[in-house]
Amino acid sequence: MKFLHSLVLCASMLLFFCAKGNCQQDTIKKGNVVYDFTLAGLSLKYLETGDSTLLDKIAGTEGLKLLYNHAHWSGNNPEGLTKVDFAKKIIDRENKKSFVDEISSNLKYAKDSIARTDYAQRICLQYLPAGFAYSSRLCFTIGYDLGIVYLNNSSVNISHKHYLETYSELKYYSIHELHHAGFVMLKKNYMPSLDITTYGEMLSLIAYFTQLEGMAVYAAYDERQKEKALNNDEDYVALQNAKTMQKFTKRYFEIFNHFQSNPNDTLTENDWKMMGEMSSDNRLWYRVGALMAMEIDKNFGRETLTGLIAQPSENFIKKYLEIKKGK
Repeated sequence: MKFLHSLVLCASMLLFFCAKGNCQQDTIKKGNVVYDFTLAGLSLKYLETGDSTLLDKIAGTEGLKLLYNHAHWSGNNPEGLTKVDFAKKIIDRENKKSFVDEISSNLKYAKDSIARTDYAQRICLQYLPAGFAYSSRLCFTIGYDLGIVYLNNSSVNISHKHYLETYSELKYYSIHELHHAGFVMLKKNYMPSLDITTYGEMLSLIAYFTQLEGMAVYAAYDERQKEKALNNDEDYVALQNAKTMQKFTKRYFEIFNHFQSNPNDTLTENDWKMMGEMSSDNRLWYRVGALMAMEIDKNFGRETLTGLIAQPSENFIKKYLEIKKGK
């Protein structure tokens, strides 16, 4: 009886501490998605304490492995750092120690408003084919990019300036990044090589990322609109402006046609500058890609839009051009 009484007492104390917010939960599984906070939790502890012995644990997390593999694929680890040194580099930079309280709040928000409600997966499945099932991990990190995807897993960096300024942006970018994971799964885990030399290879790259990023931007559009959050992100500000999008679409196809016209030509420095217009600057493949997704959805329906994901990405652009030809 004493043992049973002690067991009940321990359980009661555990519930009390969890209710007070002291219960650490590193992973929250919802259906086929694991929301993984292990890397963020350890990184936050490292920022708070400066304890470098934590770096070995951090290097062994699934989240850090994800970032490290993405860095290898994208060329973001040119020094060839070990996982431990890579972890230290991304966590230490940008003076994150000054924002420990804000990062901690973002961590709690992500657990309560994204993971426990299964927010990201619920929305993403509306923009993926009927019957699609994830086998993915959405890792919350401290350091590296705003968010990334590598194969069937993705991440969101809760310490990024964008989220420190507006914490609710974490919700919408969790949709963005988790949609990427589903997209890549439907492409049979294909991600294009960035080591390219010809116009034809560049054209394929542009088509892939136009569909990838455009679909992800579009997947969060309705949620942002309902919650009056369209003006919190420049991609959505642009999408609401018809004149801006007309200009961006014109420039997008100028670049697209430039590479399409001579597929065997060798890429030059000026060609790579054009790539910058797609991926940064005016973020053409995000914004024009989202416009394409929106128009395909409106004119052909959600089933057609989501069915295009498993097809070559050039078909996504062709389907959009069918709309333009019909007008």
